[in-house]
Amino acid sequence: MIGIYKDRLGIDGRLTDKQIMTALSWKALQSTSIRKADSYYLGKNETILHSEHQNKIPVPYGRKLIKTVLGFMFKEGCITYSFPDSINEDFRSSIEDIFRCNDEETENIRIAGDQAKYGVGYEILYVDNDDAHPQFYSVPARQVTVIYDTSTKPKKIAALNRYRFRKTDYLEIYYSDIIQYCEIRGRKINVISEVPHFFGSVPVIEFRNNREGMGDIESVEALIDAHDEILSTGIDEDDKYADALLLLQNISLDDETVEKLKQLRIIEMDEDGKASYLTKPTTYEGREVLRKVIDGLIYSMSGIPNLDDKDAMAQQSGEALKYLYAAFEMVVAGEKQSGFNDGLMERLRMLTSFQNWLRNETNSIDGISIKWTRNLPNESTAILDNAQKLDGIISRRSMLELAQKAGYIDSVDEEEARLREEAENEPGMTDTGDLEAYGI
Repeated sequence: MIGIYKDRLGIDGRLTDKQIMTALSWKALQSTSIRKADSYYLGKNETILHSEHQNKIPVPYGRKLIKTVLGFMFKEGCITYSFPDSINEDFRSSIEDIFRCNDEETENIRIAGDQAKYGVGYEILYVDNDDAHPQFYSVPARQVTVIYDTSTKPKKIAALNRYRFRKTDYLEIYYSDIIQYCEIRGRKINVISEVPHFFGSVPVIEFRNNREGMGDIESVEALIDAHDEILSTGIDEDDKYADALLLLQNISLDDETVEKLKQLRIIEMDEDGKASYLTKPTTYEGREVLRKVIDGLIYSMSGIPNLDDKDAMAQQSGEALKYLYAAFEMVVAGEKQSGFNDGLMERLRMLTSFQNWLRNETNSIDGISIKWTRNLPNESTAILDNAQKLDGIISRRSMLELAQKAGYIDSVDEEEARLREEAENEPGMTDTGDLEAYGI
């Protein structure tokens, strides 16, 4: 869980060294939860790895949970932008060009991964001085501290990015007008350089997973520990069974016979002789029942569906899978999407501010909207069936858009051009009226 840090700027609009060091100390306290999230994601669950089990079996549930979220919500094409007709076309092209140069969809997936893993993802904007081209990139959550003011509705006033390089601690301090590049020597901060920026706000964006800043794994860490405990205990018991002592009753073996027994694994005995192993009763069935209960609770409490479940695998259509994801939409996706939208819109505002300064323009992001599409199976057959039922009711272009959604055509405009070309080559299709009658 990563909280919100609050402070106040001095009368000069800057933070003091003492304030900065206090903020960095606060961030250090957050590092425990960040490290835990990494361990659960990588399948290096510390609880079981530090246990006394002979066999330590950490299961990487965290990775699977987060990959499910990313695949469902953040796959390329799941987030698109809608620009109003009134927007300046050159401005729109410049924004789309910036997105392409920064590989925006891939960047979104990186940020979403951090958002889901740690509860917060961070992105920094900067400018490549060679061509004055705005850049944005994700930075590790352990490095960044965003500082808000103490008002009822906190506003971002500064951000810190601390990192270590060649045994030296460096610090970047971001304000709404400048960026300071510093070295940390003990508790003293030495400013190396200071440069202005023109993003109109502190160019560090915080993508919050939810109000609390909780990651998607955090609420089920104890359940994952319990699952690892059951699995490790089971493997330990299997090993103990393999090494169990052989108990012989009413029979005596010399050393030669014992050696033959080890090799042939056969023992002959009289009618009264008995042989058995010294073991405690196995509880495999009970352990497996409990393991499955915990497995179900992990997915239930996280709100993330288990796509390996046989009931999930039986769902063949996107419509059926919507019901499987219903709890996820209500428990997880709503807040996650809201926090991510806030970050995307802030990115757009800052890019717009920079472009306006660069071009001496007054463009606005008013009217730009973000559309989310869930990554569900493409129900092409159902879509085409519905399109046929609507033939004559909706326009030909709307029909083509449905065909594009079903994956049968790549471009509506290109398909319209082909239809027009075919119609023009039809005998008798010589004027506009004939073409309109043809439906195009």
